[in-house]
Amino acid sequence: MEKMKEKFYSLSIRKKLIILLCVVGFIPVILLGGSITMNAYQAVFKNREMDMANSLELACVSVENQMSICEQMMRYFIYDQNVIAFLECDPGKRTERYGYYQKLRESISGLEYQNLSMRSVMIYSQSISQMFGDETRPLELLKEEPWFGEGVKDGQWFIDKEAWQIVTSYRIPSYSGLESYAVVRVDIDTMFQSLSKLAAGTYGVSVQDAAEIWSAAGEQCVDKAGNPFSFRYGEDSYIWVQKEIESLGVTAICFQEKNSIQVISWDVLVKVLLQIGLCLVIILLLGRKMADYISRPLEQLTNEIREVDEHKIGTEITSDREDEIGILIRSYTHMMRRISDLIQENYKMRIAQKEYEMIALRAQINPHFLYNSLSIINWKAIEAGEEEISKITLALSAFYRTALNKGDSMISIRMALENIQAYLKLQLWMHDDDFTVNYDVDEKTMEFMIPSLILQPLVENALEHGLDVKEDPDHQIWIRIYQDARAVYAQVCDNGVGMDAETLEHIVEYKAEGYGVKNVNDRMTLLYGDKHGMQIESREGEGTSILLTFPKKAEGENETCKESQKYE
Repeated sequence: MEKMKEKFYSLSIRKKLIILLCVVGFIPVILLGGSITMNAYQAVFKNREMDMANSLELACVSVENQMSICEQMMRYFIYDQNVIAFLECDPGKRTERYGYYQKLRESISGLEYQNLSMRSVMIYSQSISQMFGDETRPLELLKEEPWFGEGVKDGQWFIDKEAWQIVTSYRIPSYSGLESYAVVRVDIDTMFQSLSKLAAGTYGVSVQDAAEIWSAAGEQCVDKAGNPFSFRYGEDSYIWVQKEIESLGVTAICFQEKNSIQVISWDVLVKVLLQIGLCLVIILLLGRKMADYISRPLEQLTNEIREVDEHKIGTEITSDREDEIGILIRSYTHMMRRISDLIQENYKMRIAQKEYEMIALRAQINPHFLYNSLSIINWKAIEAGEEEISKITLALSAFYRTALNKGDSMISIRMALENIQAYLKLQLWMHDDDFTVNYDVDEKTMEFMIPSLILQPLVENALEHGLDVKEDPDHQIWIRIYQDARAVYAQVCDNGVGMDAETLEHIVEYKAEGYGVKNVNDRMTLLYGDKHGMQIESREGEGTSILLTFPKKAEGENETCKESQKYE
């Protein structure tokens, strides 16, 4: 089994599809063929059972009719004046009674002639002490019969198994109170003639009470020795129906062995098999066609992927199909085009990176020259007694030192504050100290690393666009830095002119000159994700507040994302 699985897994997708489609197609056809055969089998048995039931119903009705005719004729017979005259005649008047006997015989002969199923009609009476022929008997002989006794009703039929006859009795009315009976005997074979005809073909018939009483078998209901099958009640090898013959208190059963029923002819069977075979061939052909339709574009895609694996990028495959395979091929083609573009962009970026490295190496020389120049200016100012120029020079030197940060992209909050303080000292001298700066800084955040030059543009924006254009002399800037377990927060606020709703909505879309608000927002989203962009609140005439959120990587440390490599 495992080897079969491995062999199946190693097949191409085309062969797998053919196998799966054929299996999926074969199973319903085979099941349908089996279902048709089973339904035909059951339908034949059902129809045969209905036919048997109808035939047995007619046969049993015929038996009941014969018994009913006998009963009606006997009802007339017991009131025949010849019968009554014979029984009421004085036994001592032998000659007269003999004459009545001759008339009684004529009545019985006429009765038997009219109903040939009657085997005999006998008269049993108290008035008969000796037999007159075969038609009369003393009453004592009747009482010796096993079927006769108290409670026997007129017209009640009994089966005399010893005599193989069906018998019934009727009490003859008497003017003198004599007890007399007319007894009719009918041969069982004669009474069950309609059942015998039913068993002339393929059916068998059995009449039962507690045990089998009578049976008849058709030509095909005998064993190899020619003996009729012994039907066993309810056996699964037969189909059978039953009908009660209420007058006799017996059950008639019509049965047939299932093996003797030809469910389907060979011609029909051959046609069914040919149709199934034709369906299987069609399924196989359609399966191959469908497998080719599905697998061909996949094979083309596989060959394309192999070429890419061999570093051959450039060939493209197309598909105008609208299904999942077409979408897959077009997506792959689009992806390969994008990969090719990215390769070109990466190549250009590497070239540009090399150029930036050269620029950075050259730029490392300039800060040293700048620092040396500012240092000389500072000493000259001290020598000349120009203390204010010395302070400006030191502030400018501190600003550039913290701004350049030796090429590092990340800076501690401590150095960021030094950068802002140096910048604001310069701005205060430029603005004649016409604004106030308020600091609220959590000392525990001083060593937390943030991107360099991320706060200075916000302070510069607050001065140029908030306070410088405000007519009210109350100019203030607030710089607040605090933290919680999740992040460190830096907030820059001013009480300048603020912004209207439309300007606030599009503030991060403006492309300001230099390093503006949009640049700060872009850097924050690039480094920390879209959720950590700037949060700006502003009301026209009241001022503006900008909040930056720097998430912590873990307790005690921050994200150490780098914008660029450190150049030394």
